[in-house]
Parts: sequence; structure tokens; C-alpha cells
Amino acid sequence: MNQKHCPFCRAVSDANCAHLALAVEGRDFVRLCVAAARAQDVWHKLCQGYQKEFRDSGEWSPDREDFVWLETAFCGKFLNRSHWFGGMDHEWRSGSDPAKGGYWVLLWSRDPERLWWELRDEIERQQLKNQANFPVNQPDLDHVTALFAAPASSPQPAPVAH
Repeated sequence: MNQKHCPFCRAVSDANCAHLALAVEGRDFVRLCVAAARAQDVWHKLCQGYQKEFRDSGEWSPDREDFVWLETAFCGKFLNRSHWFGGMDHEWRSGSDPAKGGYWVLLWSRDPERLWWELRDEIERQQLKNQANFPVNQPDLDHVTALFAAPASSPQPAPVAH
């Protein structure tokens, strides 16, 4: 029902098309994109930064604690600028039981492997950018600077943190 076609080779979405990077239920889309890019650790840090920003600005609510991205917002923020992003479609899929159907997200790419590499790079880039924008708490900063400060009369250099 409502089958989509590959924007590159025009194969139907349920065929084994090499351009179909991901076909998954909408609620799993972001999690599986991040997993395919092997960027879970960086994604977690990026989400923590956004959560901290919401708490510090007073915009925090229990609803935001989940930090769930809609697939279109995720594509807009992380995939649209990718050279390997070919498009995203939504398709109704029900399998053998029409009562258990749902909308699936189809992610197309000329080269899915390169898309995942580029997605990881983009998540890392945004995490580093946002890390620079999130100020460090002063007690944390004092602890770090104390590690590198040598006593004034000490002939020995300050210890290097590992």
C-alpha cells in the first residue's frame, strides 16, 4: 500500500535496493540512524548538552527529558546537508496483520555506508560546537585549573592530568 520508489534506480521500496539505507518504523528511526552511524556515545553527549541548556534556561519539563526527535527534524538538523543523503519517504506497512500496521520511514542514499560515516561526522561536529556553547560550571573549572597550577615555590613542573 502506498509503496515508494527509489529516487535513484526507481526500484520499489520492498525490493533489495542498494540505495535503501534504512527502512524502519518511525518511532525507531532516530535511534537506528545513530546506531548505524556508530555515534551513540557522541549522540548521548549532544543530548545531555541540550538537556542541560533546557534546565539552565528554565525551559525544562519532564516531557523534554525524553528528548525524542521526530524523523523530519532529525533529517533537517543532521542529514539534509549530507552529500550522500538521497531523501526520506514515509510508507504505510502492515505485514501479515493489517491491524498492526504503521508508518515506516525510508531513508535513501547513493552510498549508505558513506551516509553513516558522514552522519557520525555531523553529530560529532554539532556536539563539539554545542559543547563550546555550554558554559562550564565554575566549580568544575576551578577543579580543572587546580590540576595544572604549580605551586609558586615548587621547582617541579605541575603534574599532567591523564
